[in-house]
Amino acid sequence: MDQIEQIVSNLMMPIKKEVNDGRHPEQSRKVLDELETKLSSQLARQYVKGWNEGRKDLVQEIRKLKEIGGHK
Repeated sequence: MDQIEQIVSNLMMPIKKEVNDGRHPEQSRKVLDELETKLSSQLARQYVKGWNEGRKDLVQEIRKLKEIGGHK
């Protein structure tokens, strides 16, 4: 399990405890597992998107500094 999946699993723990009422355990577990998978996927996509945006900003900042310093 990677770090993002671990984070989502820990966040889902109280929800799983609350939903696990025993009336429909198989269905509840299936729905919660699907939700956890979707959340992990979405969080991973957002992390990559943020990482890429941060790299773009860093490259732009370096270019600005090079222009200020007279090096091109």
